[in-house]
Amino acid sequence: MKYIDRIAKSVACIRESPLRIAALIILAIIIFSVLVALLVILTPKGTFEVECIQCGGRDGNLFIASEANANFDVVVKVNDKDGNAVENATVKIYGGVEKAYAKTNADGIAVVNVTVAPDQIEQSAFLKVVVEKSGFKKYVRSDFVVVTRG
Repeated sequence: MKYIDRIAKSVACIRESPLRIAALIILAIIIFSVLVALLVILTPKGTFEVECIQCGGRDGNLFIASEANANFDVVVKVNDKDGNAVENATVKIYGGVEKAYAKTNADGIAVVNVTVAPDQIEQSAFLKVVVEKSGFKKYVRSDFVVVTRG
């Protein structure tokens, strides 16, 4: 009962002071405005269009591995949804011996050096790409590069 009595007393105090009601309403409006502003600021706005231009000097996303440890460059082009190059996006490629990554230049091009070991490839294997930059939604594709034995 004490809890209900305390609530009733607090409500009575607020009714007696319209200034308190106004202050609570203003505080609620300020908190709501801050939350909406944070939501707008922190929501990613852009999306990526990502293309594998070359693998190991060949056009496309296919690499034919013939060495013990195959080391090759993957050339990646990153654009926004309007086709404009995205500079300073981080391009990471997973599935090789270790994670490989590079940043895009002013033309939206990143050259990522990848190493794969033959024991990672039975007949063929896929390398995953992850592209990130603040203000954009993360791009992930698990079959971005196809590696096969030659």
